[in-house]
Amino acid sequence: MSAEETLRQLVNGFAGAALLTDAQGVLIAANTRARALFPALMEGRVVSGVIRNSDFQDSLQQVLEGGRSTDVAFVLRKPSKRHLGANIIGIDGTGRERFVFIHLRDREEEENLARMRMNFIASASHELRTPLASLLGFIETLQGAAKDDPEARTRFLEIMGAQARRMQRLLDDLLSLSRIEMEAHAVPEGRVDMNALAERVVETMRMQARRHGVTLKLIRDAGRAVARGNADQLEQVAQNLISNAITYGGEGGEIRIRVRSLPANRKRGPRIAFSVRDFGPGIAGEHIPHLTERFYRVDKEASRNRGGTGLGLAIVKHLVQAHRGTLKIRSKPGEGAKFTVEIPAADE
Repeated sequence: MSAEETLRQLVNGFAGAALLTDAQGVLIAANTRARALFPALMEGRVVSGVIRNSDFQDSLQQVLEGGRSTDVAFVLRKPSKRHLGANIIGIDGTGRERFVFIHLRDREEEENLARMRMNFIASASHELRTPLASLLGFIETLQGAAKDDPEARTRFLEIMGAQARRMQRLLDDLLSLSRIEMEAHAVPEGRVDMNALAERVVETMRMQARRHGVTLKLIRDAGRAVARGNADQLEQVAQNLISNAITYGGEGGEIRIRVRSLPANRKRGPRIAFSVRDFGPGIAGEHIPHLTERFYRVDKEASRNRGGTGLGLAIVKHLVQAHRGTLKIRSKPGEGAKFTVEIPAADE
């Protein structure tokens, strides 16, 4: 395989937007993400004629003339304003061959991701700080004023245990979310009987439902309902949705869990739908688009009092996306809420 063919494969398999030019700056290859940024890119055309920015063009020329590599930030104003960055790397082939590899980055997207990470860290720190401050306060009280008060000690230890369990749930959810995001590229390929999975999850959650005065009603699919996926992950999806319904929609007295096989249509192949319907207070429309955001709560105080971490639906969203499925949420105040997950059906 020639050096050019090897570099073409590198560009096509590169995760970010990537280009390859010859020693004159003529495009040899561009991957899908690069063509999405610059639809006018064509093999055989000079790259600087498409990416019209003097800072970029000067940096590219510097590498074309023998420089090893450079990094440049630039702004394109047409057809719309975009803040981009480029890593430009000179590569010597065999003999006198020379190539230039260009990695293009959307700086605005990078800045948004950085802001999201900072917000996530700040939110996680705040969520951990509250129970931690409570624990420290009770420890100081038990070491001081309540040191010889058995009644206070018993009461405070119960509260401390609840706060410690809250921290444990939050840490477990954070670790779970991190693991899911790391494995998001791997599409689960197992076969999961969703009727059996739903039965198993409902049975394990009946005690929690009884504590809240709620009845769980399972409606199985009449036929085979086999999804393509990971059984443990889909079980986590089911547990989170049912637990969420018990915690926030249990006032309605009944929660309906349903498994259905959906036929193929013009847009999608056959799917397995798993839905959880409660008859509680419902959710106002402005909240619905944000429910799967990390730490988003309709009522923050009520959620914390009920032991919620604010991560359950974010975990559901990421697991469903990993399965190449969809999550639909329908609700109106006073009419309860319905969460429906659709996962591709396993091949027969």
